[in-house]
Order: sequence, then structure tokens, then C-alpha cells
Amino acid sequence: MNLDKFLNLLATIFGALGSMYVMVGIMNMSPDFMLRLATPYWDLSVPQIEALANQKAENLVGFGCVVVSFMLSSITIAFVPDGKLAFQSKWLPSVLAVVVAVVLYVIVECISGNISHREKLGIGKVAASRYLDTIIKEMKVSDSADLSFYAQLLELKAVSNESTRSLVHRIAAEVGKTLPPTLDYSAIKQNR
Repeated sequence: MNLDKFLNLLATIFGALGSMYVMVGIMNMSPDFMLRLATPYWDLSVPQIEALANQKAENLVGFGCVVVSFMLSSITIAFVPDGKLAFQSKWLPSVLAVVVAVVLYVIVECISGNISHREKLGIGKVAASRYLDTIIKEMKVSDSADLSFYAQLLELKAVSNESTRSLVHRIAAEVGKTLPPTLDYSAIKQNR
């Protein structure tokens, strides 16, 4: 197989995988999933946060694959002379292409998962920071159920018998905020 044909085959693999990742966000939207996203919530919606983070990750990875595909095609056209023999057999490049496709898929899945996780934590930090701004403005903590929700968004591990005061300070430390020492905890509806 000629080198230009092999590189075009790799470019096709990257292009196909990139296109699939761009479309995966739409393909995964079942009627139940769309209903959950369309259902109004009183406050933040974890399903929406997860869906948006996953969609952004899949689109970024897909776009990256399309860019690599374009670069491989450009290199093939610009720099590889016609008829340059790279492989004597047709089977070796075919097997190599399948191996590259499988390895690329595993790598892309890992990258997508890491981006999605980072985005979810980023959303959690923004949401928790805004909640702490409200607490600081009002100078009181009134509901520990909200704190549990923000701790979950930030993936903070539960500590047995942890006081609400301690949880507020752990959340604040996670988002880089300092709480005033005069913060009022007396209005807490449910102490942990």
C-alpha cells in the first residue's frame, strides 16, 4: 500500500471518530433524558450539569479528531509523493489501521471522561462559590441540606458526625473563599 493511501486511511479514521463524537451528544438523547433536561427544577439540576459537561467534552474531543484528520490529509497532499510505497502487503496496513482505530477510541474515551469530570467540578465550584457569596452577604447559614448538595457537586467526601460549621468551611476552602468569623449558624434548620 502506498504511503499516501495509508495516511488518507488514518485521516479517514480520525475524521469518522471525530464526527461520531460531535454527534454522540445528540444520539444519546433519549426521550426520557430530554424530558429530565426540560423539567424545571427549583434550583440547580445535577442531570443538566452532567449532560452539559459531557456534551462539551464530547464536542471538544470530536473537534480535536477532525483537526487531526485535516492535518493528516494536508500533510499527505502537501508532502507525500504519489506512489511512495510504505507497505508491501495490503493486510499489514489494514490491521495497523484497525489497531490505531481501537487505541484511538480508548484514548479519546479517556480524554472525554477527564474533560467531562473537570467541567462538572468547575460548574460545582462556580455554583458553590455563588452560594457562599449569598451566605456571606446574609451573614448566616440557614439550611444544611443546601450544603450537602454543594458538597456533592464538589465531590467532597462525607465525614461522619460532621457539623454544619465544618462542612461550610470545607466547601469554602475547596472554592478558595474565606468565611467571616462572625457568620451566624444559629438559624440552621437541620444540623448534621
